[in-house]
Amino acid sequence: MRMVLLIAMVLLVTGSGPVLALDASICNPGSDIIYYPNGDLKSCNLKDITILSGVTCNMLSNAEFYELGMLKSCITKNFFPYEDLVCNEYSQISFYPSGKLEGCVLATRVEVDDKICVEQQPIALFETGRLKTCSTPR
Repeated sequence: MRMVLLIAMVLLVTGSGPVLALDASICNPGSDIIYYPNGDLKSCNLKDITILSGVTCNMLSNAEFYELGMLKSCITKNFFPYEDLVCNEYSQISFYPSGKLEGCVLATRVEVDDKICVEQQPIALFETGRLKTCSTPR
């Protein structure tokens, strides 16, 4: 039993937290590549379609990162479902440092906090998930 506990503790300690290895290899050669003072990648144009923090980001579009490597924003390649929302393909999507959705362009009409938000328009959320802004039907 002690051995099982010891192995579980080792796995918990060594396997906790995201392991992100973002470097300029994901960037389009010759494009502007910006780094944080500590050397971590801050932003660049992606050379290929790249999955970042679960989002499929489009090639040749700008991607921004938080200092710990989590995706801050990019242009999506595909639709991105997030809870009850669907973010549109080929549009800007952004996240808080916690990984929660900050905003995107809606692919479909949705009701958020008793307000109807229309498709093909931006939506912005607070980090709590509550609605900050969206376009309503006319």
